[in-house]
Amino acid sequence: MQHNSDIIISNTSCLIILDKIDELELLMKMGRKVFVTPIILKEFGKSLPDWISVVSPENSHYQQILEMDLDEGVAENLGSWN
Repeated sequence: MQHNSDIIISNTSCLIILDKIDELELLMKMGRKVFVTPIILKEFGKSLPDWISVVSPENSHYQQILEMDLDEGVAENLGSWN
């Protein structure tokens, strides 16, 4: 399988589902770099492989606006890449 993207930004649901079927590696096969935010890591509740990077959001103001309508993990994930 070739890389489809340079960057993969995962959410908690994706991590949980792939972990349950023992296929987290699919993320690595689809992108050169895989990122999650600290909230996503906390929601996942398990350690991650070394090839998944945890990145804190750069725009907390944008995240706070998103949290008015979205849960904290989704808002942080979206706020990280604005």
